[in-house]
Amino acid sequence: MKKLKFDSYDGVCFLNGLVFFAPVALLVRTQAGVSEHVFFLLQALLSGVIFLGEIPTGFITDKIGYRKSLILAQVLLLGARSLLLAAFVSRSLALFVVEAVVEGTAACFTSGTGSAYLYDLYGENGYLVKTAHAENFGTAGFIISTVAYAGIYKISGMEGLLITTVVMNIIAVVCSFFLRSESSKTVIADRKEVQILAVFKNKKAFLFVISLAIFSIAWLLINFFYVEKLENCGLPVEWMSLIILSYSAVQMLAEPILGKLSDGKNGKSGRKKLPAVTAATAGVAFLLFGVVKFRAAVLLLMLILPLLLNLPEYLLMNLENQFVDEAECGSQRAAMLSVLNMGVNLVEILTLSASAFLTKIGIQWCFVFVGCFLMAIALLFARIQK
Repeated sequence: MKKLKFDSYDGVCFLNGLVFFAPVALLVRTQAGVSEHVFFLLQALLSGVIFLGEIPTGFITDKIGYRKSLILAQVLLLGARSLLLAAFVSRSLALFVVEAVVEGTAACFTSGTGSAYLYDLYGENGYLVKTAHAENFGTAGFIISTVAYAGIYKISGMEGLLITTVVMNIIAVVCSFFLRSESSKTVIADRKEVQILAVFKNKKAFLFVISLAIFSIAWLLINFFYVEKLENCGLPVEWMSLIILSYSAVQMLAEPILGKLSDGKNGKSGRKKLPAVTAATAGVAFLLFGVVKFRAAVLLLMLILPLLLNLPEYLLMNLENQFVDEAECGSQRAAMLSVLNMGVNLVEILTLSASAFLTKIGIQWCFVFVGCFLMAIALLFARIQK
């Protein structure tokens, strides 16, 4: 596996990972007078903006190019972080609402664009490893910000966390201007306009949407309910920061693992089996996490679940881009990927709105259900990859 060099895209990912207020994101709102109920409504608004803006921004991206879209996303993200700081200082609910809209718009321009950009630059063979490589820099930024936030918070409070994050976003905007331009092959002079929604006549499109939705639910469970699992097992909640840092470090193994698995030595048939095998493995792990109560086993699963989920997720993103090529929609890649990603946003809206229901049926059963769905997806992948 050829070792990848650090580039400006890695730099942007690293700087975007430096969200120093992330460990206390809820407190940013509640300390400013926003109730937990309104906090979840703001998150639902954010997902709603992304859901409605996916397709329009996808078409805009295909018109202006991936690089310009990524730069625009960084500028909008800087605007959102600045609005968040202003909203916290002024204790303004209206500014929190505007911040959610701007952040959602920034996410729209990022959604599908990063994947399309890397696929265009590195092709099918290099896409997987480069995606994991760039994500590792984002994870590294997240680890650093998680370690540093306590010190910054003690010295300068919430304002210090927000200001430091804004400064990192400013540097990210500057870094984004050094992104490489995508190749000119994405522009086809005599292309016919493709009716994007007509692609859903292909059963693969529905599989991608369903799979992305399941992955979204899985991440929501990890992000919001790991703490509850700790409490149910009688483990101290104070361990959560250490667990987050540990599983983030383990996640960084995705790059060498994917590099090894996607190596040409494994053969084409072996590579075709990878999405099904990795999805099935993640499914079994989620199912076990739901039912196991033995502390050592729970901690082990906590550390490896994010990595096990990452592997099929990256492979799915690669399959999405291959599907776009098969559908001859390469000139509208960003719009196509945005359409496929809409299922994620819809599920997030429904999940955030139904968070109380999830708690009532028992979080352990949510992990079991997701595990079963992941194994079902694995069977479907195995079938269509034959």
